[in-house]
Amino acid sequence: MSEPKKTQQGINSVLIGMSILDVIVDAGGAISLNAISAKVDMSPAKAHRYLVSLIETGLVERLKEPGLYDLGPKALKLGLKAIQRIDRVSIANEEVVSLNSRIDETVFLSIWNDDEALVVGRKASSRPITLMVRIGEVLSPFYNATGRLFAAYLNDAELDNLLKSFSSLPRQPQLNGQDLDRSEFVEELRAIRTVKFSTGIGDFQSSVCSYSVPIMNARGGIEFALTVIGYENDIGDPNNKAAMRVKSELQISMERLKEKLGAWEAI
Repeated sequence: MSEPKKTQQGINSVLIGMSILDVIVDAGGAISLNAISAKVDMSPAKAHRYLVSLIETGLVERLKEPGLYDLGPKALKLGLKAIQRIDRVSIANEEVVSLNSRIDETVFLSIWNDDEALVVGRKASSRPITLMVRIGEVLSPFYNATGRLFAAYLNDAELDNLLKSFSSLPRQPQLNGQDLDRSEFVEELRAIRTVKFSTGIGDFQSSVCSYSVPIMNARGGIEFALTVIGYENDIGDPNNKAAMRVKSELQISMERLKEKLGAWEAI
């Protein structure tokens, strides 16, 4: 029998504040304090205190008309950023499909989220490998080529924070079957950033090889990781014809996405 999933505790005041924000969003325009308080079932005085905090964050603004509230500039910024991310993921996923069609290996797309790589797109090979990376899966920055690629682009403070957990990891990170201590791991990240390429054999299981490249944004930061995984016997030798073709096509996709996303961002 499986153990019941533990419910994580949150901050109740944040949830209440977001419920008030939801009322303003759903109103479709400016709304009065009394209408807001009625929707969330609390006194106008209590609702007003939450509105004051939301105004300070920029998520809500009070209009010149007495007692009317609407979405603020921060809400607009968040909405635009959310739209941009959805569109950019869609554009990037088109290249995932294209790359898969050219090499017939499993390809997946990841973003960096809360100190882990999050898979947001995938196209499987016609001969799927035993271990299938799925959309929504999170990948450690210590134990696979994709996670290490993102870690390689962290700034000094972010990397120091990530490395605080190094001594308490369940096992040492490995590169191609060899254990890495902390200094060796950091050196590997530096090498990845220099060549803009991350690789690993046995990251997922002993027979699987990974190649990963960064998709950079206009500000010089990493936005996505584009990764190919396949059997070691097929593409594990970096000098064989199949592996060289995979790496070449990965580079082509990286440049294509750099052009597509850069042009889109400039609009």
